[in-house]
Amino acid sequence: MKLFRGYKKRYFSLAAILACSAGVALEAENIAIDAKDNQISQNFASEKESETKEESLETIHVISNIERKKSYEQSSLRTLKQKSHTIDSVEIITSEEIELKGFQSIIEALNTVADSTANGGFGQSSSLYLRGFDAKHTLVLIDGVRVNDVSGLSGAQTELIDLYDIDRIEIVRGAQSGVWGSDASGGVINIITKTKKQGVSADISAEFGSNEWRKYASSLGFANEAFDISLSFLSLQTEGISAAAPKKGESGYANRDLDWEKDGFENTVLHIKGGVNISDNDRLEFFMRNAKAKVHFDAGAGVDADDYDDLYGYGVDEYFNTIRTSLYSLGYIGKYEKHKIDARVNYSGFERSFYNGYIGKTYEAYASDEWSYIDDGSLLFGVGYLKDEVKLSSGAKFPNDMQDDKYVFAVNSNGFGDFVVSQSLRFDARDTFEDKLTFKAGVKYNFYRDFFLSASYKTGFLAPNLYQQNYGATDTLKAESSSGYEVAAGGKNFVLTYFDQRIKNAINYGGMWPLDYYYNIHGKSSYKGVEASVSQSFFDVLLGELSYAYLDAKNAYGKRLARRAQNRFAGSLSWFIGDFLYMNLKGSYIGSKYDSNGVQTGKYFLADYNINYDVSDNINLYLKVHNIFDKYYQELDGYGTLGRSFYIGIRENF
Repeated sequence: MKLFRGYKKRYFSLAAILACSAGVALEAENIAIDAKDNQISQNFASEKESETKEESLETIHVISNIERKKSYEQSSLRTLKQKSHTIDSVEIITSEEIELKGFQSIIEALNTVADSTANGGFGQSSSLYLRGFDAKHTLVLIDGVRVNDVSGLSGAQTELIDLYDIDRIEIVRGAQSGVWGSDASGGVINIITKTKKQGVSADISAEFGSNEWRKYASSLGFANEAFDISLSFLSLQTEGISAAAPKKGESGYANRDLDWEKDGFENTVLHIKGGVNISDNDRLEFFMRNAKAKVHFDAGAGVDADDYDDLYGYGVDEYFNTIRTSLYSLGYIGKYEKHKIDARVNYSGFERSFYNGYIGKTYEAYASDEWSYIDDGSLLFGVGYLKDEVKLSSGAKFPNDMQDDKYVFAVNSNGFGDFVVSQSLRFDARDTFEDKLTFKAGVKYNFYRDFFLSASYKTGFLAPNLYQQNYGATDTLKAESSSGYEVAAGGKNFVLTYFDQRIKNAINYGGMWPLDYYYNIHGKSSYKGVEASVSQSFFDVLLGELSYAYLDAKNAYGKRLARRAQNRFAGSLSWFIGDFLYMNLKGSYIGSKYDSNGVQTGKYFLADYNINYDVSDNINLYLKVHNIFDKYYQELDGYGTLGRSFYIGIRENF
């Protein structure tokens, strides 16, 4: 039976949910908000940076903890700096926010700072547009290890990264090639997993919901002064929805009850992280993450297709993709007087089964020294080697299946009273295409408490990857180059930013198979816009947040880029009752947005609700309601989206 049909009934459903929550809240009317014993563990380097700080690292309240972690050191900048001492536009999504707001996927969490599209429901291929840039322009890391798949064209497969065991997500917007190189011409997303607290700790969780959603996760950790290790495991299955849906104007459009085959999603993740403290100043770290996902999909936009999964290998597997991701890292951190050494060897491996298979690998080794040469000044100098390999593409081998990049970079930062100045410079010596020199420079003025003004100028580049080089590349194909600036003003609870960045010689795809090819568009693509956000807590029981983004993104011909919303609004209201009950109502409005075929796919509003109840100090129950009003919309013309869905779960900490 279809619930809550009609406009009035949709709003009645929201009222009923809030009324039920209010009824539960009455039981906690006279209970004060107490401290929660949720100490935030830090890695070795962060602990060393924090030794001179006067403020306590213990959590005193969810709101205070969110605010504190949002001003945390930024490891995504390759040097640990407080947010107030950086000139970059940095946003942090904390584990507390993930729990408070009930984000169901990392794409949903990142939608608070970027636009995105998906080819269907959970696990389907997605594209994230940070400041309007294609996903290939954004470098994604997990604990500093690269997640961008070198065997494809779409950057990192963020839709396969689960939110379990994540401590925070750092998003740095704007060109970061001056620190991270080619893949970071639009920004960096660094996902930091949790480090276990002292002693033995464990947690277990289970979640069930609409579309046969079943998610089980657990972790076990141990830490003392000499050694720490954590192990986590995740298993997720859902029968999903049909990836394809009728296109706008076709029969059946906006009808979720069509008898189309559902396209499921499965994901399992094993994650191990730890380290050995050799001495007070020396530490070895290790990291391993293996993930296997299985995604069923359809034949294309608006075209349903029956999956054929040949488990025994006697036929041809159709319309599903098995994806394996392997991430490994071994590192050393040392601190000696005014120097901090960081040396690591990282490996990223990617395998995809569809279209006869893809295999890609990335190797990276680097070493850096952060020298604090004066009281409020530091110089980070680093060298590295990066190698990409594509061993299989559509079942075939490339004539040129590898490329490497030898790089050197330096980041200087100084504080002069209320002024902060920062510069970075990086040189990439590549064995294919031309060498590149990129940089960024900026200044920040902190005045009157937490208020600031900042301005920066940045350059970046994106080199053609191995797929583009081997698949119909023109003889004149070369790397993209970008440059731009941003200015910002704000304070502790609000920020207003204007940005303007241009891409020269954007790499584009043209022609038709078998005469298709990649080439550079002559001229400059333009990405400019405004970002604004404000948050405010009231009486330690309410937390309100509001953000707005305006984007004017056009290609070199002056045509508006498809699949990017021109205006986006997002709002959230959290209510804390006593020390055991908290709830959140959030909503977002996506303004005008056109698909590549010219169909309007924007102009819709979505709302979600989440409530958490602490049964005891160790057990938490929660309920999530997504798309409360059962709004029908499509992010891409011809691909389905989730209607109203419910999720209920339990977490237990030991």
